[in-house]
Amino acid sequence: MPFISPSEIENTKLSPALRGYHRKETDALLRQIQASYERVWSEREELRSEVLRLQEQARESDQLRARLERIEPELEELQKVDQLLRSALVSAERTTEKLKEEARIEAEATVKRARKRADALNTKAESERQRLKQEIEELEEATKRTKEKCRELLMHAVEAIDRTVVPTAPKQQSKKLPSLLEQLTDALPD
Repeated sequence: MPFISPSEIENTKLSPALRGYHRKETDALLRQIQASYERVWSEREELRSEVLRLQEQARESDQLRARLERIEPELEELQKVDQLLRSALVSAERTTEKLKEEARIEAEATVKRARKRADALNTKAESERQRLKQEIEELEEATKRTKEKCRELLMHAVEAIDRTVVPTAPKQQSKKLPSLLEQLTDALPD
């Protein structure tokens, strides 16, 4: 049997019959039936809309579920990669700290060796400076003694020349000899 819409109930006219029903009561009943039927009809339309909406949500939910099923393996893989990266980062941090410590120790050892070498070089340089200073003093003393000996020798030579009798020579020759002695005496440092 087909559904009758509320407007069809409203527009339905019952024909009077002998010994029929009371007209006002029948019309009142029909109005109540119409109002009830309109409520049912309206609820049916709301429920149909709700069913369509729920079906749409179910389709979207199915699509999301399918998408989630596709993404879950990727997520698991990404979580594994994330864990590996975290482990690598921790390992890198440890390695960095270890390398820093080794570099610090090596730098300290290098500085210690460099200081030791610098101290040795300073000691050697000071020793060499002292040796050279002593050598210079010895050379100055030797120079002084040599000068004194040269003076003595020259003085003895001059004395010996003065003591010897020189035959008379022409005036020109005698002038040359003292001038040579004067030059030798002038050339000696004091």
